[in-house]
Amino acid sequence: MELLQTVGQWLGFFLWSLLLVTASLFVYLGLGGNFIVIGLALIYALFTGFDPISWQLILVLLGIALLGEGIEFVVGTFYAAKQGASKTGVTMAFVGGLLGAWIGNQFVPVLGAVLGSFVGAFGGAVSGEYYVEQKLEPSLRIGGYAFLGRLLAILIKHALSLVMVFLILKATLPV
Repeated sequence: MELLQTVGQWLGFFLWSLLLVTASLFVYLGLGGNFIVIGLALIYALFTGFDPISWQLILVLLGIALLGEGIEFVVGTFYAAKQGASKTGVTMAFVGGLLGAWIGNQFVPVLGAVLGSFVGAFGGAVSGEYYVEQKLEPSLRIGGYAFLGRLLAILIKHALSLVMVFLILKATLPV
């Protein structure tokens, strides 16, 4: 009977791990994967009386998620600036990313928003730089940097999400 109970605990832990990792992937869809991970941890904590997941851990997870949001904004917006984009190019990349996400979501909900944000950031940066420079090649280069900045921001945000998943799994590991 004890063996069956142990197998059940590990099966439950495996499914819990799978759920958390899957939730972390939602950052790629722009659906707040880090906050979904926190929500799952909070539900777990509520059902277990905040043992083994404590309020302190929930607050640490919230801090990591907010850090991810800040990094996503800063890296996604200012990576192109670091590579030589003008203020107009940076601003247009940001506006283009938002507009692209909105338009993309109208055609294909969720996935369209993600793709639209990349295309919009690229297009916005290119149009902003072209307005300033009146040269296509440097404008396309800056657009590429805006695209890469957006991608880098999402990858960093997902890495932070995986740190959150690790902390939760460490706390809930069956012993």
